[in-house]
Amino acid sequence: MDEISAVQYLTRRLTPADAASIPDLAVKVNGPGYIHAEVYHPDKMLELNRDGRLISVVAVHTQSGVVGHSALERPDLGPIAEAGEAMVLPEHRHHHLLDRMKLELEEEARKIGLAGIFGNAVTHHVFSQLTEERYKGRPTCFLLAASPAAAHRIEGTYPQRVSLLSYFTYLTDPGETTGHLPERHHAMVGRIYELLGRRIEFRSPGPMAGRGKLASSYEPATQRGTIRVEEPGVESGAQIEAARRGLVQDFSAEVIYLELPLNHPATARVCEEAEQLGFFFSGVAPQPPGAGDWMRLQYLRNPIDLGLLQIAGEFARDLLAYVGNEMERVRRGASGLSRP
Repeated sequence: MDEISAVQYLTRRLTPADAASIPDLAVKVNGPGYIHAEVYHPDKMLELNRDGRLISVVAVHTQSGVVGHSALERPDLGPIAEAGEAMVLPEHRHHHLLDRMKLELEEEARKIGLAGIFGNAVTHHVFSQLTEERYKGRPTCFLLAASPAAAHRIEGTYPQRVSLLSYFTYLTDPGETTGHLPERHHAMVGRIYELLGRRIEFRSPGPMAGRGKLASSYEPATQRGTIRVEEPGVESGAQIEAARRGLVQDFSAEVIYLELPLNHPATARVCEEAEQLGFFFSGVAPQPPGAGDWMRLQYLRNPIDLGLLQIAGEFARDLLAYVGNEMERVRRGASGLSRP
């Protein structure tokens, strides 16, 4: 960044005056249908910032005013926040404003004692990935087919749903965790944790106990469902299949993400069952130190072309290749099964 740019721009926490400029910024960058509806309502933005569910920073040009926005999202006020709502006016890009806002947000996160930050970078271009890579965000998971192209204003120019690459940064010592998963995934998961700086001990699969318990949800704006197995058990496979069918038949979900508790002894067996149902490995979702992390698998209603994804980092490319191989392996194994 040159000295002129440094003089022209500053970053700061959102002020009431700044909030009034965010709707116009959002329309110019994302159109009127951005999935984070609060950006169109200054009063709502300020309310969310006051109670901590949103931590917003803006990039301000000395003459043009607010030209960028980025935020940490904490809907549950938990110890991990999602970095999102990042936008910069096209005529003010290439001045590292996303980088500067990211640093500002990380400092705010440290001030309030957050354990970590995750961000989901788009893969139809590499700009948001490069910001994560520059500031030591670590790839942990691919969320394939996460949202329609229209949500990113690229409908008609991009032939499939947009996939996301999840990055994670620990802000505290992550400590150790344990993992119960099929042995074939140990090497890749071990690499993810090595880059995160968190030690993982892989343990042998344990027996099933109890019926099992899960919860499912659906996001209409993105047409994606989530199944979280809260307690693996002997009926988990049947429960996952019932939830999958419901999300596809009742809601026409385009993609379903499955989360399994990585530190539960029965997770390895439930993972095997889920793969027989058409779910395939996509990564992990780290949690605060002392808490168990989640293993992520996913189910695609329609195939996508992984060759269209643009990936910046070397390890991210390795992870995508692994996910692609698993997608094909599971597809072959589940090809004989009936699907709605």
